[in-house]
Amino acid sequence: MKTFLCISLIAIGWSTTISAQQIDPQSRKELEKIVEDFRSSIIEKDSVKFYRLFHEAPVVWIGVDKEKSHQHFLSKNKNLKNNFFKDSPAGFIRGIVSEPGEEEEKFYNVKIEGDERIAAITFDYSYWSNKKKQNWGKESWALIRANGQWKITSVLFSVEMENIAPEPD
Repeated sequence: MKTFLCISLIAIGWSTTISAQQIDPQSRKELEKIVEDFRSSIIEKDSVKFYRLFHEAPVVWIGVDKEKSHQHFLSKNKNLKNNFFKDSPAGFIRGIVSEPGEEEEKFYNVKIEGDERIAAITFDYSYWSNKKKQNWGKESWALIRANGQWKITSVLFSVEMENIAPEPD
């Protein structure tokens, strides 16, 4: 019984230590600005502002179709092999800048976790074109603090097409 109690107390202390580590207020503020700059660079179609958010190394950028949308795409193209697609920050912002209308990505339920050197930002999103919702899903960014500045190193997201499966309220 003593051994069980001792192990339990150690486990509780260890999990409390792990969950107690949080991002300092200044880093949190800087990371919140990254989210806002990402959002505003899409609205403003500002590729320079957008590129500054990313690390110089190759950035992982992968979208994964949610099941209903993937089944719809399969019904239209029997040769479709993957339920995911790769892109890059450059490819993404070029597509936005080339569109004639308004573009916007909306973020909600934003969570920021990490320490003074690495961070993860996760959130729900919806993507809008000309004030009409196109798709929605979950998104996750990995960031590092490189030479004193936060930089995005990966962008992963799920995609559900709004016309196939409308986003729940």
